[in-house]
Amino acid sequence: MLTTDGSWSQLEADPLKPYEELSDWEKGAEAAGYYQWSTFGSKDDNPLWLEVYRRHEKPELTVPLFMVVVSARHHYEVVYAESLPAMMELQSRWAPALQAAAVTELLGRLDDPATKHGFAGLVRSALT
Repeated sequence: MLTTDGSWSQLEADPLKPYEELSDWEKGAEAAGYYQWSTFGSKDDNPLWLEVYRRHEKPELTVPLFMVVVSARHHYEVVYAESLPAMMELQSRWAPALQAAAVTELLGRLDDPATKHGFAGLVRSALT
């Protein structure tokens, strides 16, 4: 978990562990007290994106305030942030990687001769 002071600490237990038996990951996150708060990057357009979940405001919940799912097309990892400042720090640390992945994906599409329409097609037409 990224703490408010910017350091990483190991959680004693995974907040989602008690809900592993649920057949759906989203239901497990909801059962643990999280709801989807934001997404940075687009699942459809980028090879790397962040999905941010925030804890509901319930006094009985002791899980970290934010759960951040670092996702690639076929894999994901979950990290936690203690507070909003910690989540913003985590986002700023990942922003260069997200941006580089998006630009690399765009450049790959521009180089794909099968793409004839949209922005890639217009750029290719202008360059040839």
